[in-house]
Amino acid sequence: MRLAASHRAVRAQPAPKGPGYAQHFRLFCLATAGRERVDHGFVVEHLVEHIQTHLAALDRLEPNGYGFVDRGIRVLAAPERAGAADRIAARCTGITVVRDVLEHPYYDGLRFTITARPPDGGEPHPLIDGGAFNWLGTLTSNHRLAFVASGMGSQMVAVRYRTSDL
Repeated sequence: MRLAASHRAVRAQPAPKGPGYAQHFRLFCLATAGRERVDHGFVVEHLVEHIQTHLAALDRLEPNGYGFVDRGIRVLAAPERAGAADRIAARCTGITVVRDVLEHPYYDGLRFTITARPPDGGEPHPLIDGGAFNWLGTLTSNHRLAFVASGMGSQMVAVRYRTSDL
């Protein structure tokens, strides 16, 4: 099952200060669910698919008045998922990839982030975030089911990464 949505979200915690941040903001999200395969095959395949989809979206925005300088990916993993994270990182070619340790219990052992510097030369922003979650297995009591989700701060893109008024 593959789903995509563009929607407004409400940030429960205070919004960070700075251009592009708001209490209410727009997100573009992807969600994929299915039966897990040997050696986390489903999760690896679909996290790579999410990464490639988001990078392709950035590529398609660039000829239309947006700029994403110094793109980079961080692939984070709990120690027991390090092999899966290495396979994800190896499939992310043509972009700087950093492997790191996941220390956030919100994710089920795997997470990625994609950052880019805005065209005005400001600090890189984490534009895209995604990972594996145990929610589907928990909800259905079938732990062979896997779920991955990711989201792009599309409002941040519109505010901070616009280069022209095409």
